[in-house]
Amino acid sequence: MKGLTVKLTITQKDVDQTNDTKSSNNSIAKSLCGLSLEDSTTSTIATTKLYDKEEEEEEVEEDDNPDLVKMYDMTVESGGKFSRKATWSDLNRFTGQEMNPDVLRDWVVHYQETCFPEAATKPNHIPEKCYIKDENGGTIYKDFGWKPIKLNLNSGKVDVKEQWTKEVYLESFPLDYSTNIDNILLLDKCDKEVTSILRKSKLAGHPLALEMMKTDSKIITEFQGINSVTFGVLGNNKPSEKDGETGDEVWKDVKTLRALLQDMDLPKRTGNSREACVNVVAKESYLKARIYYKAFFSNDVATDHPGKFEDKQFWCWPIKYLFQYNDVPNAALIYEDIELRFFTDVKLEMNNKEWEWIKDDLGGWKKQYNNSS
Repeated sequence: MKGLTVKLTITQKDVDQTNDTKSSNNSIAKSLCGLSLEDSTTSTIATTKLYDKEEEEEEVEEDDNPDLVKMYDMTVESGGKFSRKATWSDLNRFTGQEMNPDVLRDWVVHYQETCFPEAATKPNHIPEKCYIKDENGGTIYKDFGWKPIKLNLNSGKVDVKEQWTKEVYLESFPLDYSTNIDNILLLDKCDKEVTSILRKSKLAGHPLALEMMKTDSKIITEFQGINSVTFGVLGNNKPSEKDGETGDEVWKDVKTLRALLQDMDLPKRTGNSREACVNVVAKESYLKARIYYKAFFSNDVATDHPGKFEDKQFWCWPIKYLFQYNDVPNAALIYEDIELRFFTDVKLEMNNKEWEWIKDDLGGWKKQYNNSS
């Protein structure tokens, strides 16, 4: 048996430099490549609010919001399989009927009449017996090299529900000419935590397919072009916690602002006013997807025609045709939901208020302010 795997690949995209006009030329960037699992209805930071509630609830199109810009390509792939020999009980549960050799014979006849109407008119086209494997001393499958019916669980489609990247505000610190990074790190604000999360739901769906999932799927998250770090998330490490209400497994990467900022330098202060501040900003990325797995039967149904049908006593019929393609689209499905939220490009930005003296309409002098960051 090969285990089932889910691979999340996050690749940094090339972004037009004009989109970075908000960033100070003196900003110092630092990547935080963490993993995160979080409900879409809850906060994404343990104690820090990333953006105002009104902004969070406002629904806007990406093209209408300059702060909601895709910065990363996020793709989801699944692979692997489980398989075992099928039983009559498996067929019962899959079809919802009481399957036995007589019922299966009716399916073979229906298939003949539908797909080979001329053959269905010939003598002995109706089999006397049907088999799904060698049993009770029979050796039909062994003698002809046919493959007995197997029940398989394979990876299915991936349905990406939502994905985006946007710039978020983490914290702000007042700044004067005596401020340095060491002074900032002493502030209580630096105790705030930034939490990246991966959430994996419990499996749900068809009971037969659920039984085939012998071990949990393994999720691997790979960041390409972001410190070239590959994270083995599930299977390699135990989850940080388990949701008591939903049973979801949660993996967290928690870092304080102090840990993120300690190796950074403050941007140089410019401007000629006394009012300035330094902001901590980051790129927040989010992915929500549903991963499907499909249970289906493969290989051949064997039939015995004692009076010989078209000069042969034994025939084999692919079960996927008898079941009208039970792999796609008629498979027994199960699924799990994953959510990934992570933060990158944590950096400091200077917000200066620059001004100059200009004359007003009456000929007097006044200060004209120009915000730059």
